[in-house]
Amino acid sequence: MGMSAAEQRILTEIEHSLRTNDRAFATRIDRMNAACGRATGPRPKWTVTAGTVLVAAGIMTGLMVAVVVLATLHI
Repeated sequence: MGMSAAEQRILTEIEHSLRTNDRAFATRIDRMNAACGRATGPRPKWTVTAGTVLVAAGIMTGLMVAVVVLATLHI
């Protein structure tokens, strides 16, 4: 089961945002992916998707925490 074009676009936008806003983290992920690729050959598509989803979940969690903190402080 593949992703729809809309899902792929959203994940691409999330990845671009991550690379723009947290370059150090993106570089670490790139290095881990490169090391994994050397050891096992080309990555299956599902690993790329799973990684992107985990990154997106991390970003969303950070945003939710920020909103809760700001709401608590009434800013």
